[in-house]
Amino acid sequence: MNHERAAMRGRLAEAEALHTKLTARAEGLCAKIRQDLNTALTPVTDMDVPGAAALMESLVAAWGELAAVSGRIARLRRELA
Repeated sequence: MNHERAAMRGRLAEAEALHTKLTARAEGLCAKIRQDLNTALTPVTDMDVPGAAALMESLVAAWGELAAVSGRIARLRRELA
């Protein structure tokens, strides 16, 4: 049982590190999208809307990965409690 708990703690640490990485990625994408769509900085006619849409697709993917990792973290924490 100790080996199993140690393995779960290792997986938890890996999942938490991935969660941190994905959170930073999603926050960076949000900042870039916000900047790209800020009409105070760029007139609507000069905006790269297709580029912003591509960033949104990346954000959706990161959000999905983040949700999955959050679920894994919750499950591992329950198992270790």
